[in-house]
This record gives sequence, C-alpha cells and structure tokens, in this order.
Amino acid sequence: MNIKQASEQSGVSAPNIRFYEKEGLLTPARRQGNDYRDYTAGDVRTLKLIRMLRMLDVPLPTIKAVLRGEQPLQQALQAQQTVLEQQAAQLAAAMQFCADLARQAPQTDTLDVDACLIRMESPAPQQGFFSGWLQDYCTLAQVQHQKHFFFIPQGSINTPQEFTAALQAYAEEKGMQFTLTKEGMYPEFSLDGIPYKAYRNPGKYRDEICCDAVHPEQLDAGLPPKREKLLRILRIAVPPVCTFSAIMAAGWVVTGGAGWLWLAVLASAGVLLGRCFEKWL
Repeated sequence: MNIKQASEQSGVSAPNIRFYEKEGLLTPARRQGNDYRDYTAGDVRTLKLIRMLRMLDVPLPTIKAVLRGEQPLQQALQAQQTVLEQQAAQLAAAMQFCADLARQAPQTDTLDVDACLIRMESPAPQQGFFSGWLQDYCTLAQVQHQKHFFFIPQGSINTPQEFTAALQAYAEEKGMQFTLTKEGMYPEFSLDGIPYKAYRNPGKYRDEICCDAVHPEQLDAGLPPKREKLLRILRIAVPPVCTFSAIMAAGWVVTGGAGWLWLAVLASAGVLLGRCFEKWL
C-alpha cells in the first residue's frame, strides 16, 4: 500500500510517517522499478504502536529502542508512568498555587513576585495523608474568614472617621493593604485587593465591626467538592468534640470518674449550636 493508504489505516499523518522514517522508527520496503514505498500490514501496526506511545508522551528515542528490541515495552511503560506521575504532581501543585493566588485577587502592580517565585522554585515537602487534610482544613478556614470576619475595635464607633480609623488599625495589625473606597457608617474598602462592606454591631460594652466580602462567590478554596463538603462538616463538628474531650479529661482528673459527663455534653452541644448558627458557615 502507498503512504496515503498507510496514513488512513494507521491514523498517522503522511508528514509524521515520513518523519518517523527519517528518525529510523520505520523502514518500509521499496517497490522495484519506481522505488516507491510499499507499506505492509506490519508497518501499519508499527505506526499504530508509535501513535499509541506518542499519545502517552513516550520520547522518540525510547520508542526507537523498544522497536529495535533494545528495551522491553514493559520497562518503557513503567518508566513513563513514573514520569507522568511526577508531571501530575507538578501540575497539581501548579493548580493549587493558582487557586491560592487567585483567592487573594492579585494585582499586577502590587503582586509580590519574588515571594511567588521562591514558593514555586522551592519544592514543597511531600505531605502525608493527615498533613494534607490539615492543610486543606486550614485553607478552607482561611477562605471562610476572607468571606466574613469580625473584630472588636479599641474604642466606640460613632462617626465615619472613627470607623475608618478602626479599619485602618485592623489592617495595620494584620499587615494587610487597606484601601478605602467609600467612607461612612457602612464603609466599603478592600484588604489585600479583596473588596468588603462593613457595618457596626453595637454591643453592651464594646462595639463589634463585621466585614462581608462583596463577591464571596469569587473566593474559592480550590478543593474538590466532596472534600470541601466533608471539611465544612468537620469545621462544625471539631470544636464541640474538642470541648467534650477537654471537659471529660478535666473531670476525670479532678473526680477520678465520669461525673462531669452531662456538663461535657451540654457544653459541647452549646458549641455545636453556636457553630451552626454562625453566618459564615
């Protein structure tokens, strides 16, 4: 068969067939008289094998070694599996880096490029199962805090100027870049490029300032949906479980028994209800 027929049967384009011949991966017979290439069923099968291995990103020198019998196909596939796993890990790290960076709503002129390069060029230590879940838990907690947070200012808030001063003081304390876009008793501002709206929640003794992200839907943890759902449940369940365990341990040490069981249950239930009713959960 001619090169057009070989291309149609193998799924390899004619230019690629000529390239593989030039690289020594394929040596079709020549017809007597006109010296045209004459491809056989075996050549088509070889082309299909080359196509399959190239789809797996196997390098051409490795394919050549396999076709010449210099390297077993199994060994070549195992080596390529290792390469692909390393690439997958690098891609996963790049995806996580993009998600972390995007959550901060970076700006071209204010982005700390040096810090980004240091993080990208320094290989992160391989994480175990629990450390990976812990990091994801912390990431989710950080995102939830970015969506809604509150703090208690040093003094009372009675004027727009006092409100602005309180927000500036909070930003300075946290080392965040503060930009005021609208002054008032319902001010609008940004922290590290994330826009917020704030309001005052008067208390009996101290005022409380609550801040809500203007676009909370844009603040994504970058986690798989099922994993994020489970971590949200853990964020509700962990505090009451820890409270119960702490009270039970203290009661056991003090009384030598389980006499504080009901106190632990009530305290844990209170913490659980409090977490369920928090607006940022």
